[in-house]
Amino acid sequence: MPVEMADAFRAEGKIWVVITVIGIILVGLFAYLSWLDLRLRKAENASK
Repeated sequence: MPVEMADAFRAEGKIWVVITVIGIILVGLFAYLSWLDLRLRKAENASK
């Protein structure tokens, strides 16, 4: 069962745009969670 949309993206070279956007979103999410974890650790240490 071929996926027509994926084949069209691959044929036009747009698959790299999709992969790049997904990668940027994942990196941003990871950076945000790391920043949030750092802030929570600082808050926990300050409350002790």
